Amino acid sequence: MKKLTLFRFTLLLFIGLFLVVSSCRREVEVPLPSVPKIDGKPSAASLGGVATGQVGTDKIEFRVDLYVVDRSGRYVQGLKPADFTITATSPSSYTYALTKLEVVGQTAKAGGYSALLLMDQSGSIITTDPRDLRIDAGKIFLDYLGANDQVALASFTDSYTNSVILHQGFSRNKDVMKKTLDSLSKTEGGGTPLYYSSVQMTDYTAQNAKTNNKAIIIFTDGQNDTYRATSLNEAIASAKAKNTPLYTVGLSNGVNVQVLSQLANETGGAFFYAKNAEQLVTSFGTLGNLLRGAAQLYRSTWVATRRTGKWASGNIIAETIKVAIPNGDIIEAPFYIRIP
Repeated sequence: MKKLTLFRFTLLLFIGLFLVVSSCRREVEVPLPSVPKIDGKPSAASLGGVATGQVGTDKIEFRVDLYVVDRSGRYVQGLKPADFTITATSPSSYTYALTKLEVVGQTAKAGGYSALLLMDQSGSIITTDPRDLRIDAGKIFLDYLGANDQVALASFTDSYTNSVILHQGFSRNKDVMKKTLDSLSKTEGGGTPLYYSSVQMTDYTAQNAKTNNKAIIIFTDGQNDTYRATSLNEAIASAKAKNTPLYTVGLSNGVNVQVLSQLANETGGAFFYAKNAEQLVTSFGTLGNLLRGAAQLYRSTWVATRRTGKWASGNIIAETIKVAIPNGDIIEAPFYIRIP
């Protein structure tokens, strides 16, 4: 009887130890080292906006691609047409109807990318980004560099003698760039030479990128002033001429979403509208997929109807697509389209 009891005791002890060891070996999510207190939230980006219909009638067809990820940065699968809506900013003038929804893949880009991070350090950022969330976002992006990717870092404000400073050329020196990002925190001031700085850094990127796949990622509120008199159209033309798409990030509710979506959508980039740091975690943990051409997208085709008048060349459609995902969150993706 004692032998049986001892056997049962030994067996129970072995099972208990096994369960403890097994539990210790479970895979757990490890927070990013540079932003350990920020959890992710679902986010979306708009890209590829283009009018596909004919002008001269009260209806025009257009298309917008959307990159939608969940709180873990994974592509959200299985979305239906009913999950996508546009509520017109001027419902007395326009209505929108989704006519087609497809899942499409990007064209993969060979090798790594060369991306320049361009940080807004102007005084208006104090209001639109009071917690310096763009600093955390930059670190998140650096944490997800691929083996063949290169990054450069610059910032802009008219408080600088030349409006824009290149802090680090294209490299993989993440530690140095993270320290530089930290040095930018709480040092904002001056005007916002957004367009001028975009042109200067487009020139630099075109000449110094170490890969053919290149881009500029702009963290800003989009509130450009007239300093140095460079226009929005000049910034767009420069990026297109040098085959350097602009990826723009608008932080908080105070950003100029039309300017930032236009810069992105007209240069072949993408616009992320992030209302909080949690969305930046997922947006910039997965931005590399877009830069490498490895993302799956929802291609949404719409018909816009004018209640009065007809659509003409040069007309603008600047609205926000709201995406409802299975967990109940509603993600906003502003876009900009100029009708050719």
